[in-house]
Amino acid sequence: MIDLGSDEYTRGRPHPMIEPAVRSAELAASLADPSVAVVLLDVMLGFGAHPDPCQSILEAVSNAPADRPQVVCSVCGTDADPQNRAAQVRKLEGAGVLVASSNADAAMLALDLVAG
Repeated sequence: MIDLGSDEYTRGRPHPMIEPAVRSAELAASLADPSVAVVLLDVMLGFGAHPDPCQSILEAVSNAPADRPQVVCSVCGTDADPQNRAAQVRKLEGAGVLVASSNADAAMLALDLVAG
């Protein structure tokens, strides 16, 4: 697992919550890696977060090979957030991303997918 929000990845550059494109290269590499079974992501909504945090995920998924790993995501926020949770979930699901109701549920779903 790689935590792209940790200090080693955010020192000198914005956190993925503010600028989600900073994870694009890692996400593209993971989606193209045949040894990766599942990619687990979280998306944070709210004031201070990117206005469309799912866009870079959608771009990476759409550019990934057809046999890409399954992508599992949780979206932390509400429909009252500026990014609107329901709209972000619809975008992700429309791209074939499995969206769980919480980060804990997303982690369990990812584990289930890895276990087969």
